[in-house]
Amino acid sequence: MTESEIHERFVDTYMHILKYVGDFVSVPTRPYKITFEAYTVMRMIATSEEPLTLVKIAKEQRVSRSAIARQINVLLDLKYIEQTTNTHDRRIKYLSLTPAGHKVEQEITTASEERFHQWVQVYGEKRASDTLRYINDAEQKATELGFSGFSGLHDKRGRHTEYSDPKTKN
Repeated sequence: MTESEIHERFVDTYMHILKYVGDFVSVPTRPYKITFEAYTVMRMIATSEEPLTLVKIAKEQRVSRSAIARQINVLLDLKYIEQTTNTHDRRIKYLSLTPAGHKVEQEITTASEERFHQWVQVYGEKRASDTLRYINDAEQKATELGFSGFSGLHDKRGRHTEYSDPKTKN
């Protein structure tokens, strides 16, 4: 297969499969009126051993504070999380799940794990593991070559705010 043919297949795969992976992953969150990203915020809060703030979550997820704030506002409106102000520094607000939030987080986690388990049963554990290893390797290689890489593209805070191609650098 030529490089041009590989490129065409890559574009076709992206258009018909890859761009919908997020939709596939987020199905368990739909009944609760939240995005998968908001669920990951809830999951971080549920599993953290220390109190979390918006800033800590943004840093961990490598996204802007405003991106996390949008998710937090939805979760606050739905009463899935609540904020507690630090008594020594009123600017710091700790996030915790409400009882309803605990229930929703557990239900989504269970549904997500079941959905993933079904996929692994069909696809196979080795192939699933190999696929993840390949994607992570491609990300690392792209970054090493000077491309902005995949994971950095959604992080608007740092050096990845625009697409970068090592051929165009001075």
